[in-house]
Amino acid sequence: MNQRRLLTRVTGLVIAIFFLSGLSGWAAEKYPRRPITFVIPMEPGSFTDSNGRPLAEAMQKELGQPMMVVNKPGAAGTIGLRDVQAAKPDGYTIGLMNTAHYAKLMGLVPFDHHDLTVIGVPSGGVPTILCAAERPWKTVKELAEYAKSRPGEVKAAVVSKGGYWWLSAKAFERAAGLKLNMLVQPGGGAMVVTQVAGGHVDMGVCGLPESSSQARSGTLRYLAMFSRQRIQGYEQVPTLVESGFNIEVVAVLSLVAPKDLPKPIYEALVQAFEKVVKNKSYQDTIAQMGGIVPGMTREKAVKYLDDQVEVLKPVLQESGLMK
Repeated sequence: MNQRRLLTRVTGLVIAIFFLSGLSGWAAEKYPRRPITFVIPMEPGSFTDSNGRPLAEAMQKELGQPMMVVNKPGAAGTIGLRDVQAAKPDGYTIGLMNTAHYAKLMGLVPFDHHDLTVIGVPSGGVPTILCAAERPWKTVKELAEYAKSRPGEVKAAVVSKGGYWWLSAKAFERAAGLKLNMLVQPGGGAMVVTQVAGGHVDMGVCGLPESSSQARSGTLRYLAMFSRQRIQGYEQVPTLVESGFNIEVVAVLSLVAPKDLPKPIYEALVQAFEKVVKNKSYQDTIAQMGGIVPGMTREKAVKYLDDQVEVLKPVLQESGLMK
């Protein structure tokens, strides 16, 4: 009888040891245990960068580990996109992408958002048409009339071919029935602003975050926005629709990780993301830049990107970029 009791106690002790060691092992592996690389596929000061840094800063507070922002501009955002797609699916490399859902359509990469882990769609932005303050045009109609009378002469600074701001410029060119001399910059909207403000080009197409400070200082003038309604904080800027051009473009960003991300890590990232995008401070930050916060996660985020692909397909086809 004593031997049976001793055996029972020993067995219980062994089970307890295994159980506790399992818990300690789980705790030791709990994500995240070290800094996370946060890839932004555009240069500092760009639309994507301006949206990405507040997101990274807020998410690191939720996760308890630093988010190390790494800018990898080039090739319409696909250099950084490739790095994230090829990274180890351990949750320590994620990125805020601008072309993840449609770069494949242009043949820039052999994958799309379905070949990644979509954490969410945090924000989006409206492109603008702007010019230097000393240029003569006060409205987008005046610019369009001038460009029509001089086919191919008006210099327009745009981002990498296939980027949202480039597509926006092509959509304006088509709707207005004119031909611009598009000068492609090697990076994002910050480079467009530099070209316009420096007087090297006649006009430019970019986002609000990278251009707002120059506009407020009086160096740049906004002529129109690619939205159907005026943007809060920028109510003085008319839309292309009310200016007589039936164009609407909204650039959306997606927070992604490599495919096959383990479920516990995916859940940790999604939960942190959801807390951030619901936070009023984050929403106000994006709104001050003239942005929107869809704040979608999981299946809704994937479906939203699917819908955006369908919106972009005709634009890509008409621009000759569809592969």
